[in-house]
Amino acid sequence: MFPPGLLKACFLSSALLLATATATSGLAQEPISNLLPQQDRITTSNDSSNCRCIPGDACWPSPTEWSRFNQTVGGRLIATVPLGSVCYSSDERYDKAKCAQLRSDWHLTATHYRDSASVMNQFFAHGPGPDGGQCDPFDGDSSPSGQERNHEKCSIGSLVTYSLNASSASSASAATDFISTLSFAHQHNIRLVIRNTGHDYLGKSTGAGSLALWTHYLKDIDFFDFDNTHEAEQQGSVAYKGKAAKLAAGVQVSEAFAAAKAHGLVLHGGNCESVGVVGGYTQGGGHSVLSSAIGLGADQVLEWEVVIPPSSATGHPEPRLVKATPFNEHADLYWALSGGGGGTFGAVVSVTVKAWEDFETAGAMLMFSANSLEDRGIFVKGVQAWLEGLPGIVDIGAGAIWFLLKDVLAVSPVLAPGVKAKELEEAFKPVMEKLDGLGIPYASSFTDFPSFHDAVAAMVAQQNVTDANMGGRLIPRSLVTEKEGAEKLTEALDAIASADGTVAGISVNIERGRKLSKAYPNSVNPLFESAIQIGVFGLPYNHLNFSANIDAQDKITNVFGAALEKVTPGGGAYLNEGDPHQPDWQTTFYGENYERLLAIKNKYDPEGLLYALTAVGSEKWVQKEDGRLCRA
Repeated sequence: MFPPGLLKACFLSSALLLATATATSGLAQEPISNLLPQQDRITTSNDSSNCRCIPGDACWPSPTEWSRFNQTVGGRLIATVPLGSVCYSSDERYDKAKCAQLRSDWHLTATHYRDSASVMNQFFAHGPGPDGGQCDPFDGDSSPSGQERNHEKCSIGSLVTYSLNASSASSASAATDFISTLSFAHQHNIRLVIRNTGHDYLGKSTGAGSLALWTHYLKDIDFFDFDNTHEAEQQGSVAYKGKAAKLAAGVQVSEAFAAAKAHGLVLHGGNCESVGVVGGYTQGGGHSVLSSAIGLGADQVLEWEVVIPPSSATGHPEPRLVKATPFNEHADLYWALSGGGGGTFGAVVSVTVKAWEDFETAGAMLMFSANSLEDRGIFVKGVQAWLEGLPGIVDIGAGAIWFLLKDVLAVSPVLAPGVKAKELEEAFKPVMEKLDGLGIPYASSFTDFPSFHDAVAAMVAQQNVTDANMGGRLIPRSLVTEKEGAEKLTEALDAIASADGTVAGISVNIERGRKLSKAYPNSVNPLFESAIQIGVFGLPYNHLNFSANIDAQDKITNVFGAALEKVTPGGGAYLNEGDPHQPDWQTTFYGENYERLLAIKNKYDPEGLLYALTAVGSEKWVQKEDGRLCRA
């Protein structure tokens, strides 16, 4: 959606289409002994009591120690070889043909999620500082733009240094890998990262000098009858008795949907089929076109299996596997994991979620542009008409994904579980009548599908990777239900689109969905329930000029974000789709839940082994100029 760059939001990759054999070095399965030691970041001193060790430090594990760890985990330790190394003639892996193929396939999500280190938001692959190293294939030899290269050498940048490929046949054996990895990182004071696909706006799945627990190949999905009546009745709570699914940590949306379809069921998942379900998506809240009907991803959770970090302060010097439910001794951990953010409270091995009987689904789309209008101001009034019509659409159970460019508004897909196309069309009628009154031509369609899965297959396009500098905002419902608020919101969104930005997001009625789902209390930002739009906005990513990305991100924070904050005072943003430089991020991303979340973080991980940018407790750490992570 950001030509020619590609923004990492699946929302925005669709907008890119409106605006305008996977090549991977894969698991880099060379013997560890051939790849040790990694010496990209040479340093001479380190206060190991306050900072994590990075390559070049005396405290960094020796090649022998890494090899021993590799033996412990069955030879599944992977030393990072950046995908882009085939594009740099100074690298022994240089291959002009492979480089051309990689550049061609760079937009494919599989290029990245099949690799143990690659991230889809290249901003966080760049080394620390404006001149930091990187291995961007578009910055290598024979740059496709013809521009002079900024980096003569392929550098690991801020990619993880090593990854442990946690591949096991059962949760119990997978937990062994988790425990070994957390123990090694704790013992050697190494930055630890938990990652699956590399889908990530805010750099949580990478980090300079880090060891990654890579969950991608944990793919088990089991369906069964679930009944917590006894536990619920003991605590005077609502019981859940019905179908459920246990998903291992590496399961992706496409895999969850396919497995559910085979059982005549529906599982909650996002619009982007390659996103991991169990990690940051569900742990961060997890919205989708299903959210008006059954709530958020976090609202589906029945129990978590999670490995808790080691800490002598907790009386548990070794990592341990626990189960967290709304009713057991780890109910506080259940609450925190269900919406409080991934990779900061523990390393999740699996999640058990509600499974729903498949339902008939209505689908819709709407599109109009300014191209045939003499006065662009009429187009802007059409955008306002769309905003004002949103409550009537989402209140029948629909979820609507839409995109705003300078001269185009595209609404697609709109899915409404349990709703007929005629009812959905009736909900759209106030918008279309206003468009008719304004003289705006538009395209629309309304279709009945026999199942949710049929609707997804017909209306949800396969998404590409997108690269961008981006931010986000929760738009409160109250803003579009009165004329003055709708006018101010339209003006703010149009200002972003007119400045070559892109606006995207999903409109839902989460309060409705959560009530129907009978969700257990969780730590999702309470502002979600009053939001009519979970919005994102962005500017293109520049692969050849990193300073331009810093400038663009500054504009995202201080111009675009500030404009939306002005019309949504006291509002929030979705912690998975926000500005990594968001001011007052604790309140913006977590709302009134932050202090309780921090207390739970300190209870289960008092030493701060688990860190991610803008995650709960991350304010206790700061990343230095050389990339090392130190206590603030």
